[in-house]
Amino acid sequence: MNTPVDDVSRADGAMPMAEQWRNLVTAALLGTDRRDPPDADGPLAQLVADTARAAPSERMLAQVAACTAVRRAAILPGPPVALTSAPDTDERRECVPAATERWHHITTSWGVLEDEWMLTLIANGWRLSAELVPVALQRHRSDPVRHARVMVAAGPAAEWLIEQLPDLACTKQGSVDPEAIGELVDLPIPPELLGLLHAPGEQVGATVGAGIEQGEFSHAHRAVLVNLIARMSPAGLPGLIDALDNVDPHSSGAGLASVLADLALTRHRMLDELSV
Repeated sequence: MNTPVDDVSRADGAMPMAEQWRNLVTAALLGTDRRDPPDADGPLAQLVADTARAAPSERMLAQVAACTAVRRAAILPGPPVALTSAPDTDERRECVPAATERWHHITTSWGVLEDEWMLTLIANGWRLSAELVPVALQRHRSDPVRHARVMVAAGPAAEWLIEQLPDLACTKQGSVDPEAIGELVDLPIPPELLGLLHAPGEQVGATVGAGIEQGEFSHAHRAVLVNLIARMSPAGLPGLIDALDNVDPHSSGAGLASVLADLALTRHRMLDELSV
């Protein structure tokens, strides 16, 4: 903390700097066309006299500049502040920049993939990149399971950051089931599509692609198709992507196919970037 000394009475009887400053502020508020700036006093007068100006406004600016310089110089440094200790070392590798960028894309466009992204990162021995630690903690402050997941992914950096910024702590107190932290929850998928979860990509692609072209799947089915793609076998994603890319662009479902292809491609690249 800094200590101002411009209110201290001067031994030479000159006007305290704080009072001179208040007089300048008063004159400035009234305007130099209505009141001349106050006469400088003490050493300030000698400093301003070296830069005499004819116009009142010029004399005012000269006094303000000189007074500001003196006030800033008359600051006593406070006691030194203790240095902040660094977080404990985390031996895990920080996730690659592409994975960090993918997280931003996922949380903006495909939130359904975020849980798998975080769990895959943890399972494959990666560490959350430094730039994502505060963002992810803030994002999941009200979700104990996901917040705990971020704590695991970030390691000592998360604990250290919360010590510095307590607002990043989880807002809901209580213990979290360790199994819940590592569990990827099931998503609602209708019975007629459940068989595609572990089917080859070509079969999934043929079913979904043909269904879109023939009008069996429309935008009304988007939610369940998104859930299917988010939980289907990763090995089948390339085949599904090819099938969706080959949907007739003139069909009524071409837009839906394009959106689902983006989801499938995002998930495929996400898992590839987080591979060991």
